[in-house]
Amino acid sequence: MSIIPLPVRQAPNGLEVAPLVWATTRMTPGLWAPILPGESFDDALVRREAARDILDELLAEYAAAEGASA
Repeated sequence: MSIIPLPVRQAPNGLEVAPLVWATTRMTPGLWAPILPGESFDDALVRREAARDILDELLAEYAAAEGASA
């Protein structure tokens, strides 16, 4: 902790990260692990593909919820 005030960080070019934060907080952390103990390379690839599918579905869910509230 510092007594010197730090500058407020702002996303460059107005980048909106709320959808990504919303989605990743709802995902199992193990989906993003580089490789799990005892996991084969092929199993890791399948798990990562599933993680991408889940992320895509969560982002679509977020967009639908935001569209409904707008």
